[in-house]
Amino acid sequence: MELPKKVKLALDETRILILGAQILLGFQFRGVFRDGYDRLAPGARLLDAVALALMICVVGLLIMPGPYHRVVEGGEDTGNFHRLVTAVAEIVLLPFAVALGFDLVITTDLIFGKTTGWIAGSSASAVALTLWYGFPQSRKWQTGAKERRMTQAQADE
Repeated sequence: MELPKKVKLALDETRILILGAQILLGFQFRGVFRDGYDRLAPGARLLDAVALALMICVVGLLIMPGPYHRVVEGGEDTGNFHRLVTAVAEIVLLPFAVALGFDLVITTDLIFGKTTGWIAGSSASAVALTLWYGFPQSRKWQTGAKERRMTQAQADE
């Protein structure tokens, strides 16, 4: 694939990620001002603050590639910029998954109790991390193994 297409695809992926991050960030900000927030346990409020801080970092990192492309790269599609956007998109998935899990812990804790809340939040984070990191890494390993077998078969001929 040509570099301009790769850059466009990478920027489009960050735009999609930022939509989800903005929605979750909005819910987190709104939750602080809802009735009943003051009745949350201090630990739950701390967990909410950590999740909010993580999502602020996620949104900030996801916003960064667009202006960086225009200001630093002058709108040019470079290999360094593509690597930067790809790295940012990969890095932000971790705090995104953790914040999502923390939010689920708080919500589920209120309805079903602390143990169920932690199980639900941990499970949600684990599923997100598996889908976002595990499957792509597995595919890279499989593709690499397939290429090595093809190279070895060609060398054997």
